[in-house]
Amino acid sequence: MADSPTKPVYDAIEKQYPLLGIALNHHRTTRGQPLSFADKPYLIELYCDAPKIDGFDAMKAVQVGWSELLIQLVFERARVGRIAAYILPTYQLRDRFVQRRIQPPLEQVPFYQRYLVDGNTGSLRIKRFGDGSLLFLGSNTVNDFIEFSADVMVVDEFDRCVEQNLALARDRLRASPNPQLFRIGNPTQAKRGVAALYDNSDGRRWFHKCNRCGEKQPLEWQVNFVTRDVNGKWILRDSKGASGGMIRPVCRACHKPFDRVAEGGAWVAERPSNPRRGYNPTRLDVLSQDIRSLWLEWLEAQNDTYKIQAFYASVLGRPYEAEGSAVTAKMLADATIGDPLDFAGKQLLHEKTVVAGIDVGSEELHVNISTVSQTEDESVKREMVWAGTLRTFDEVYDALVRYSVNSAVCDSRPEMRKAQELRDKCANAGKIDLWLCQFHPTGKVGSEAYGMRKNYRTKMVTVDRTQLLDATMDDLRSDPQRRLFCEDVWSIPGWADQMQAPKRVPNQTGDKILWDSGNAADHYRFADAYERVAADLLSSGGEYISMEAE
Repeated sequence: MADSPTKPVYDAIEKQYPLLGIALNHHRTTRGQPLSFADKPYLIELYCDAPKIDGFDAMKAVQVGWSELLIQLVFERARVGRIAAYILPTYQLRDRFVQRRIQPPLEQVPFYQRYLVDGNTGSLRIKRFGDGSLLFLGSNTVNDFIEFSADVMVVDEFDRCVEQNLALARDRLRASPNPQLFRIGNPTQAKRGVAALYDNSDGRRWFHKCNRCGEKQPLEWQVNFVTRDVNGKWILRDSKGASGGMIRPVCRACHKPFDRVAEGGAWVAERPSNPRRGYNPTRLDVLSQDIRSLWLEWLEAQNDTYKIQAFYASVLGRPYEAEGSAVTAKMLADATIGDPLDFAGKQLLHEKTVVAGIDVGSEELHVNISTVSQTEDESVKREMVWAGTLRTFDEVYDALVRYSVNSAVCDSRPEMRKAQELRDKCANAGKIDLWLCQFHPTGKVGSEAYGMRKNYRTKMVTVDRTQLLDATMDDLRSDPQRRLFCEDVWSIPGWADQMQAPKRVPNQTGDKILWDSGNAADHYRFADAYERVAADLLSSGGEYISMEAE
């Protein structure tokens, strides 16, 4: 840089925008290369603003420069006397990250060596740097989050971090007069993790300027690059690109191909009233990205849900939910009948078979009560009678009695003792067959539906969680439907959202499909699931279930 004709300019930049200036003047990548913004112009604003703001949340694609930005940010913040913590999902990932991304610039860049106190490059957890400190932590180690304070915190790969420990980590910022929190990651599921953070932010996207008509727009794969023909086949919007030339985006305004260039781009907040900054950088915004390789990747991913999911996450920085991955609002609406809640209370419930499911929360108990009958094809149909929240187990017992419940299943956790007392109270009354439910810790299954195993001595039923939620969704998709709701159940606060909260997603190793609710409440969905177990306990136990009236 010493002989560079641009050095005076870079020096002036460094004086006004230290992080940007250091990046241009001094920083080197892990490959020892100078940093360039030629293909990532969207980063310049971040390098100018990041040291001065309270943080941001970024739902990002892969290889878009965000981790490199935040590495330099923690260096800069520590240099001027702040305590900067960088958190990764596990301490094992922490170790690799420090060895591959942190050590090389500290050991190879003279500017950083100048501030490395005592030359302590060996520690993977803590480094004294400038007038401050650098901390590198793994979210899976609780002790890491109870013995430090910080001014700046970066959480990388947010969705893979241990959620409860991140809450402890955030407490470490409370003593700072000017705390900064940066959370970034590749999205895994809609409405949870980093996707939920982005949804609650001001939602900034990088807008490109069409050099033909001047229209500014974010680049979207199925708007600017691909579409389906009349036969449903995917085709490129750019006809010259389809013929073998360079593939360009097609403007949504003038409908002509235009060049992705650095000039005229800008971050635009789509929800400017939200105070928290949020960003969604994609591979489409990286000017050096070969679009043809993405096109071939897209074609290869068709008919493979996992590959499409990976394309959305890694290229578009967006979560993808395949059809059938969750209960939808349409499925719930299609299963809704015109009767009001409590309609069955006007009938002779003691002449019907009634079941209930109880999900136990920290402050409330969510209860579902339904009549149950057997259809001509011998499947079980449940029709809602009542749903709602109750404050105590005594109130639950009163509701079970009031609706003449025959069989009930209650969540065994987290209030095991109180749940057992409810079980015993029902048994002593001799009217309600109440079971407690737990899930298989290993996912092993038994011979009955969703691995059901019954302990008649303790009245504990154990089931496979994934299979149970699969079964409840199948009930909603069946024809004729095996699950019906009352029309005004939609007015119950949180009911529709909680029924839709769990999502079918692959586990981290990709060898299993699990149901995950992320941070969202899912109490009514599990009350519904426990109610289904109650119905199946009746049938599996050989007890009477009335035939559906013709």
